[in-house]
Amino acid sequence: MKLKALILLAILVMAVSPVIAGNNTTPVDNPTQYISDEPMTEALESGDSNISFSDGYNGYCIEWGEHSAEKGDKFYIHDSDVDNNIKTFFVYFYEESQRDVIATQHMIWKFTDNKQFSRFNQTLYDKIVEKAKTVQVPNDGTLKINNTTEMVYSFRNFISNINEYQNYFGYRIYFRNITPETNLTANSTTTNTSTPNPSNQTEVKANTTQNATYNKEEIAKIKSSHNTGNPLVILVLSLAVIVFKRRL
Repeated sequence: MKLKALILLAILVMAVSPVIAGNNTTPVDNPTQYISDEPMTEALESGDSNISFSDGYNGYCIEWGEHSAEKGDKFYIHDSDVDNNIKTFFVYFYEESQRDVIATQHMIWKFTDNKQFSRFNQTLYDKIVEKAKTVQVPNDGTLKINNTTEMVYSFRNFISNINEYQNYFGYRIYFRNITPETNLTANSTTTNTSTPNPSNQTEVKANTTQNATYNKEEIAKIKSSHNTGNPLVILVLSLAVIVFKRRL
């Protein structure tokens, strides 16, 4: 009888102890869900290579081996710098980045995961790495292609709200004609391929203004050098000629 009582008491203690300790046994729907207050974008199609997102960007996955995006999946737009090698690839080797989606994905996985697959181009990789050593491509910027055209580019990191899913890097690139207004901006922002220092922006604008003023002064000097002379002097000489002819 005493043995049964001791067994019942032990069972009671084991049942009550988690409650006393404050143990929460409520199951969590998704224990690996990433929560943030950052703005979000949505995958408009499934896949891992060059898929479309609701904010106008296209994206490539940057974590080989994780679950690729499904249509409708949400991603946080993370405010961080995109890998400079990848940005250099898309800006300075744009045609190569658009030629073969699979080859581009393999190049990205080489940069992000050091994985080398069948369509990886070692020669192109070496060129990108060497170029990236000489430039620092900002997340948002322009690049003058020639006297009439410039590239406008923007890069973002898209972070899945589920940890087991791929994160993506997003890009948006288009080309536009250079107008007198955009040309002035391009001269002050895109001829230097390094990342602008915010503390130097005022100086850059001041230099641009000074250069513009200097050009106007040069034009004024050129025009003045082609003048025929002082109008008053010409008038006096004309009158003198008339008087001289009358005396004759």
